[in-house]
Amino acid sequence: MSADAPMRPGMTAPDELVYDHDPDGPQHAVATGNGRYYSDPATGALLISVTNVLATMAKHALAPAAAKHTAEWFAEHLPTALRAAADPDELAQFVKQAKAAYQAEWERRMRLGSRVHRQAQAINLQAPIAPDPETEPFLGSYRQWLTDFSLDIASDIVTAECTMLNRDLGYGGTSDLWVNLRFPTATSPLVPRFKPRAVPADPLPTPSGLWLVDIKTSLKHPASTVWEEYPLQLAALRHATVALACPPECRYGATDHHDGTHEFPVPQFAGAAVLNLRTTGYGFIPQPADDAAFAAFRGLQPVTAYLHRTDLRGRKPIQPPIRKES
Repeated sequence: MSADAPMRPGMTAPDELVYDHDPDGPQHAVATGNGRYYSDPATGALLISVTNVLATMAKHALAPAAAKHTAEWFAEHLPTALRAAADPDELAQFVKQAKAAYQAEWERRMRLGSRVHRQAQAINLQAPIAPDPETEPFLGSYRQWLTDFSLDIASDIVTAECTMLNRDLGYGGTSDLWVNLRFPTATSPLVPRFKPRAVPADPLPTPSGLWLVDIKTSLKHPASTVWEEYPLQLAALRHATVALACPPECRYGATDHHDGTHEFPVPQFAGAAVLNLRTTGYGFIPQPADDAAFAAFRGLQPVTAYLHRTDLRGRKPIQPPIRKES
């Protein structure tokens, strides 16, 4: 089962499932054949991750993006392509490499995003930051956001990289930031260069108080980018019921070290937003992570559960019926 597939409350993985804690994932995350789950340190139950549920949504932009990168890779390797065209075996190998190119690039970008998150966490903890030239432009944008929003790390950032669970509904996730934000008015105008043309450029609600913020990175998309799943992701985290602050010895699964003092209730959030970090700047975009978004997320959970638990590999064509001669 997937680390992000919804599971019934208290349900554990089937016996045949092979999983392990995710070395590149957040605290309490485990990797499975179907993606990421969270191991509840209090019970050992596997809870599907929020992003795994959202992976069920059709991402219409992925196919064009894959085609674009494949075409760019082909152009970069055109001399090789021309040589391979003369030999069927070489051509088959070249096509195989071309088909894998976009996946390798996307994995590289995901690893870069993970490194940016770790470096931002180091800033939040006011800890030493390992040199990483590729992440530094993103960190510069993060520092600029902290400055522009007049944030004091010690007093305004309540928690960062926090595991959040909803045991009753069987899911978990990791929030990037809980941060106290102050706004002079109940709404804030849009950045002029990002104002939309097809819809009204109305100010967005910005109540002062505790905000749930998710950091997004990209090398290709502008800081104004918002994908359809963003409100659902934030709404799911907003409706989590318990947050974990566990010491290292009980990071993965149920252990004798875990107790109730490592847990605290999820507070009410005044707002939710994505913080798009780019190499040249940032975009802070409030999201409608409301009850409607949460209902949409909940609608995806049974779909994901079905897909993760249904094995259709044995469903093959049957033989026609053999009729007995009369």
